[in-house]
Amino acid sequence: MSRRKRLAQAAGVAGLGLIGLLTAGRLAFFLPPDTLEVAVQASGTPVPLRPGDTVRILIWNVQYGAGRDRHFFYDGGEDVHVPPDEVERTLASIAEVIRKVDPDVVLLQEVDRGSARTGKVDQYSDLLKRVSYSNASATPYHKVPYVPHPTGNHLGRVDMNLAVFSKHAIVKSTRYQLPLLDEPAHRQLFNLRRALMEVVLPIEGGGELRLYNTHLSAFSRGDGTLGKQVAVLAEHADKAAAAGVPWVLAGDLNALPPGDNPSRLLEKDRALYREETTPIQPLYDRFTPAMTVEAYHAAPEDWRSYIAFGQDAPDRTLDYAFHGGVTQLNHQVLSEVLDVSDHLPLLLEIQLPN
Repeated sequence: MSRRKRLAQAAGVAGLGLIGLLTAGRLAFFLPPDTLEVAVQASGTPVPLRPGDTVRILIWNVQYGAGRDRHFFYDGGEDVHVPPDEVERTLASIAEVIRKVDPDVVLLQEVDRGSARTGKVDQYSDLLKRVSYSNASATPYHKVPYVPHPTGNHLGRVDMNLAVFSKHAIVKSTRYQLPLLDEPAHRQLFNLRRALMEVVLPIEGGGELRLYNTHLSAFSRGDGTLGKQVAVLAEHADKAAAAGVPWVLAGDLNALPPGDNPSRLLEKDRALYREETTPIQPLYDRFTPAMTVEAYHAAPEDWRSYIAFGQDAPDRTLDYAFHGGVTQLNHQVLSEVLDVSDHLPLLLEIQLPN
């Protein structure tokens, strides 16, 4: 065999090996379809949900149980991992808040399940053991077998979830894929795959309540991703409204309220909000917000829900709730919960139609 043929053969074998490696790698990653049915975990007897009932909903980005003491690399610090004993203490604090508030439904964002960065603790299962909810469901939005970043101190395995706990029955849970950040394919493979989670709670007499839990992209820096994600949220809210179904959409939307000027923030944070108009403006234009623009600008300090590292008080609002077909009875930021997560929890109280 000639040298040229041997080189060509070797190149072919190497090429096949590379294709096989890439294929195996993709199979190991979480690459969900646009719509994915999600398992519901049921234990105990759910509380019946009836027309006219009041439903109290806690909404909280729990910062993957990492606590408030560490300055993480994505915020300009050096920390990457959190020891499991710190995670367990934070989970105990999260559970204490949930038990004290005693909501009917809990919508959580950033719940780690066996991630290397948080001591491989399954936070979803851990929290369920600490609180009393008959139905629960979770779905990943950052699930990667190994993240080789940051340099010299890799994240490793990541499995971060949206989660819902409910005293009422959940008859269906569905994950909808949201548009990804505008970045190269190899970065998308290792990055977050943001999602919208829909859970359906049956109402006696044949009705239902649809709850949407989500966490939109951070660090998009005005690339249009947030606008595309918001369009998907609006599409699902429109479908519920068209069907005459009461609904609530809530979570960490990673955007400032309408009319809030990012120039008031620390210089390092201003670039995160480059859009001339907040990307969540369409939600305010089309649906009923739990926090109105007027309420925010009348007392912005009452509604700010994100605490930047090194700060003693929240400096911006990133967490929201919108609803349709229900009556809002109460909505507040639980401003006393300052030392558990970099986000404060929200409490929304609604009444179902009769």
